[in-house]
Amino acid sequence: MNSENNTSHNNDANASTSKTRPREIVRLNGHERLQHLLTFLTFFLLVASGYALRIPEEWILKLGDAGKTLFFYRGLVHRIAGVAMILAGFYHVVYLIAHREGRSFFMDMIPNLKDAKDIFQNLAYYIGKRPNPPEFDRFDYREKAEYLALVAGTIIICVTGVLLWTEAHWSKFALDLSLLIHGMEAILATLAIIVWHFYSVHYKPGKFPMSWVWITGKMPLHELEEEHPLEFKRMVEQGLINPDDAHHASRTKKGCMQVIFEGVVFLSFIFFLGVSVLLIKLLYFPPETRRVDQVADKGTLKTFFKTSEAKERVSYFHTPDASVKPVTLNPVVCVQCHGTFPHSKSPDVRSFLNMHNYFMACETCHVHQRDIETKLDYVWFDNKTERKIDALVGDSGVYGAKMVPVLTSSTGEPRRLDNSTNEDFVKEYIATKSKLTLEEQAKAKVVLHKDISKKPVQCTECHGKKPYIDFTTVLYTPQQAQSLYRTEVADMIDKYMKFYLPTMFDIDLMKKQKTEGLEKENRPTK
Repeated sequence: MNSENNTSHNNDANASTSKTRPREIVRLNGHERLQHLLTFLTFFLLVASGYALRIPEEWILKLGDAGKTLFFYRGLVHRIAGVAMILAGFYHVVYLIAHREGRSFFMDMIPNLKDAKDIFQNLAYYIGKRPNPPEFDRFDYREKAEYLALVAGTIIICVTGVLLWTEAHWSKFALDLSLLIHGMEAILATLAIIVWHFYSVHYKPGKFPMSWVWITGKMPLHELEEEHPLEFKRMVEQGLINPDDAHHASRTKKGCMQVIFEGVVFLSFIFFLGVSVLLIKLLYFPPETRRVDQVADKGTLKTFFKTSEAKERVSYFHTPDASVKPVTLNPVVCVQCHGTFPHSKSPDVRSFLNMHNYFMACETCHVHQRDIETKLDYVWFDNKTERKIDALVGDSGVYGAKMVPVLTSSTGEPRRLDNSTNEDFVKEYIATKSKLTLEEQAKAKVVLHKDISKKPVQCTECHGKKPYIDFTTVLYTPQQAQSLYRTEVADMIDKYMKFYLPTMFDIDLMKKQKTEGLEKENRPTK
């Protein structure tokens, strides 16, 4: 009788204990959920604003006032979100060091030998060589790899972001490298979240449409037993959970809102994947730029179906652009051969150089005064009439005229240096150059370029305290001349040419740098 009473009492105690045991465990505590939320919010703000920074400005301008707002706030939002991500990262580091559960989290995230074995055993299970997958503990090798990738990616993206933000303090090499790494890491992180994390946590069968762990912090026991059996067994042995509760997961019938929610989640996956493909194409496979040479009349089918002709290119480094023609009475020889935008050898500075082609002849820079015995004068000629003008009409280089160096000959007659002294030779060369051999072309170019200086006028020679050209004597107002003497742009290009372009093939520059170095050390230069 007493034995029966004791058995009954023990059964009642076990039932009472079973009722007090949880049917789900705390997978993420409050600190961890908050850190995940901060990472989630800052990540998507950074992705949206970061990719907005790479949208071509002409696309933004088409949006009107909304485009102006986007143009203004995209950088501001990106920087605010970046600072927030850095602060969230510091919060996580403090949590790992100062909190007991944080230290436990960190220790459980460290890869070990079992993770290496689990990789091969899991692959064997996937290809049918094992009947069951390996048993995982609190975190499997995929979760550890994702966490370590998040840590490494956050460090890389934050460091390169700070470098780009404080660009005035770093070299161009450091900035170019940071921009490349920053953009590629952003693409990698976005695809990793969408393709890897979203699937493993939300989209895969059994999880779809979403795991609620990141919101509630709790995981049902049947999921724990299935995904982390070693942790499940350990908690059973410690008496923290009842193993029978893992098999009582009730399934509820899907309601209308559940179906709608699942549809929205699925569409979000398609949307994110499509955006990622579009951004990869935009960032790493930009469309070729094309221009229309002749525009059809408006309102005709010809306009609708008109496609631009591909740019005509010549097989040497100037790569002349034949799709843009200057509005001049008589196109000069340089433009006929080298095109409207001849400076294309150095992508980093060619925009500055080509800008000058709108308002000065090539010979202005490419015929240096030191190579001419007679003093050069600089005169403005109207593009349409070829007549000399006495006043500049317009602003910012758009004057409808060009500045041309003029040489006064021994007979006292002025000669424009942008006009060839042998027009017949030039015309014959242009007409027959495709039939000439490379050797014949080289010989002809020696004749064509006989008046061109070996080294052109440098940016700092004109835009400096002692300008190569006195701008006040060539129709510029004193205010305009003063602005041209400013050295910011010229110094920037000069520093770029000195420090960032390879010099191993420039013999003269190498000799000059070596001589300067020897002089600084008070050593003989010969």
